[in-house]
Amino acid sequence: MWIGAIGAMLFLWLSRSSEEDVEPALEAPGIPVRGPADRAPDEERAGALEPLEVGAPTTYRLDRRHRGQSPYVGPDRAIPAWSFETGSRITAQPVAAADGRIYVGSHDGFLYALDEHGNERWRKDLRGPVWSTPAIDEAGNVYVGSDAKVVTALSRDGEVLWRLDVEDDADTGIVFAPNGRLHFGAGQDLWSVEPDGTVAWRYHAAGKIFTTPAVDDDGTLYFGCQDDHLYAVAPDGRLRWQHRTGDDVDSSPVLGDDGNLYFGSDDHQVRSLDRDGNVRWSTDLEGYVRAPVGIAKDGSILAGVYGPRPRLVALDPAEGGIRWFFPVTVADSTEVGVESGALVDAEGNIYFGAHDDYLYALAPTGDMRFIHGTDGDVDSSPVLTSTGLLLFGSEDGFLHALRVED
Repeated sequence: MWIGAIGAMLFLWLSRSSEEDVEPALEAPGIPVRGPADRAPDEERAGALEPLEVGAPTTYRLDRRHRGQSPYVGPDRAIPAWSFETGSRITAQPVAAADGRIYVGSHDGFLYALDEHGNERWRKDLRGPVWSTPAIDEAGNVYVGSDAKVVTALSRDGEVLWRLDVEDDADTGIVFAPNGRLHFGAGQDLWSVEPDGTVAWRYHAAGKIFTTPAVDDDGTLYFGCQDDHLYAVAPDGRLRWQHRTGDDVDSSPVLGDDGNLYFGSDDHQVRSLDRDGNVRWSTDLEGYVRAPVGIAKDGSILAGVYGPRPRLVALDPAEGGIRWFFPVTVADSTEVGVESGALVDAEGNIYFGAHDDYLYALAPTGDMRFIHGTDGDVDSSPVLTSTGLLLFGSEDGFLHALRVED
């Protein structure tokens, strides 16, 4: 089993710990607030909010559970296909529709629509930096938030369907629930919104929400918060339970095929909880865990870690033990590391970015396949299109596309 990278990468040692129990539901229920968003004149209702295919790159982390597993095979070499320059850094995950249309937000305040060859089709000014990963519904409509404190719904052609004032920066990804609603965090509120922009409810947490909620098949929403808690909220906006950690929870949770939750925290732990909020295990990775947690082909839990030992770690889903890890070559600092969520392709290969300006490709065992350099941190989680394009953003302001070998 591979446990280190080529060249200067060092072996690391990790330890485990376990702790807190679930807290009772003491918070107030979600606040129902009904009313239409601001719509463009004579616009039709937006289409049904449902991804086209599980694992397709139409939503944050590829499905509502956030597993980060693609049905497509990625490149085995770093062969550039094209790159598209925006006006500022890109930290959001790109998405792609079934027809090949690609969407990505930039900190220059624009959402860009590109064709599969990297040519710009249109851009829309969202009036503030875009951290939010867009979502695409079956009709091809696109939903995205921005730091203008607005969530915007757009048609495939870039026409505004509606805008919703959410009173704070809308930085999380937007996800679809089984009941057809879209959900996202903005400031201290988790929002539930109908396809036409009408607010169904909002749940007010005790801190800022920078995680994208994972959605269970019964509609339960799980999200982390900077009040040191992971929340479970029912489809009607009422709190089911909350779990206390030792620090901010900026790592978006993943719901595994085993029905258990996995997420990281600034207290250096990756935790596994059951659906009732009970702790299964907690593993100390000795650095902030802020990247969304992913699931490998063999079920391993993939966690990106900040310094002083920045790396990608694969954990046993049953007990939390370390199966392998891959160190990255960033500075020896607690403020840098891996913030990009790991993508797993159909053959189990793993792709992720790091603060050393590289995109990494690993074999399922953790052995390095290739690296691809950019001119800025790679915080953007990569995605694969049906044609085998590997897409990811960088703080160099470019959306990069790597292709499979002809």
